[in-house]
Amino acid sequence: MNIVAKPLERFATNSLESHWMPFTANKDFKAAPRLVTKSEGMYLWNQNGDRLIDGSSGLFNVAAGHGRREIADAVHAQMLQNDYTAPFQLAQPTSFALSAKLAKLLPEPFNHVFFTNSGSESIDTALKMVMAYHRARGESQRIRFVSRERAYHG
Repeated sequence: MNIVAKPLERFATNSLESHWMPFTANKDFKAAPRLVTKSEGMYLWNQNGDRLIDGSSGLFNVAAGHGRREIADAVHAQMLQNDYTAPFQLAQPTSFALSAKLAKLLPEPFNHVFFTNSGSESIDTALKMVMAYHRARGESQRIRFVSRERAYHG
């Protein structure tokens, strides 16, 4: 379905009400929608054809830019070969190859890689690793963490 090709008026009246957007004043947004219809490199285009700089890198997940053919081709090839392997007692060779490349780039003692999906998973895993480390050393009482009240740590 190519929703970009539809006129904005038809799109807005038929589609905006069924989607509740996170971290957005939905009523205000739907009164004056800001729709991104295209992205390429570091740019976004809105429904009026205006080119904008994507200053947040798509919420930090497209730091290499939008629409990179070589990235899309690599992802496509991997998904055709093996789209997903649950990381519990199973693995795929590409994760080991990438880990080895990253370990060579990093200084000692940072020679192991643990892949996560988000900052939340990263923080959660780091806290659990610290607790396991102290437990293994016989210091299981060492469980004090410092954080900011009402702050996002992931």
